[in-house]
Amino acid sequence: MALLWKVVGRSDSRQLTVEGPFSFEPFPNAAASGYLEVVDECNSPWKFKYKVSGNKRILSGQWDVFRRSNKVQDGDEVAIRNNDVWGPQADYLIEVIRGGSN
Repeated sequence: MALLWKVVGRSDSRQLTVEGPFSFEPFPNAAASGYLEVVDECNSPWKFKYKVSGNKRILSGQWDVFRRSNKVQDGDEVAIRNNDVWGPQADYLIEVIRGGSN
């Protein structure tokens, strides 16, 4: 189950902004430190700047590099979930679902 997900759009080229409402903070350690560490499907580590702004969660920093490296297109879905599958480098994994889940 994804803790955070979004269908990527044009406005997400430099940063990924996910709007709530959130009944709980999905990444409390990231909210405190300002960074969210994840691994992708190739087990590559990524460190995003993480900002909480009201009902928004904003990923920036390496987001634009991640988007280019993983060929994330508008309409693709990005999901971040607990990492119980892909190695011990990070507590969370990020997955790209091509063309969304439809």
